[in-house]
Amino acid sequence: MISFSGYGLIIVVADYFGGLAILSKLSPCIFKTEKQQYIALLLFHIVITGFNFFLSRYLNRKGVKHTVYGLRLEYVVLFVGIIFLPLIIMMCKDILY
Repeated sequence: MISFSGYGLIIVVADYFGGLAILSKLSPCIFKTEKQQYIALLLFHIVITGFNFFLSRYLNRKGVKHTVYGLRLEYVVLFVGIIFLPLIIMMCKDILY
């Protein structure tokens, strides 16, 4: 079980996976090739990680209220985004080269 305080983690997770759901529905209509879809996924991950980082900084602007395992939410968001980035790049590796 994940130990967290505040509602920020729920907002960040809903934002990330909700955005992925919207991207997966719109991606075949907007991007025609598989290479374009993977590039869109990579760019989406980078943009939404940055957005969630600044959103969590905004939520913690008046003291630390939103934490995960005692760590500030913005650092957890950044750490998880950096951990997932190589996985997404490895998914795209065969398509991009």
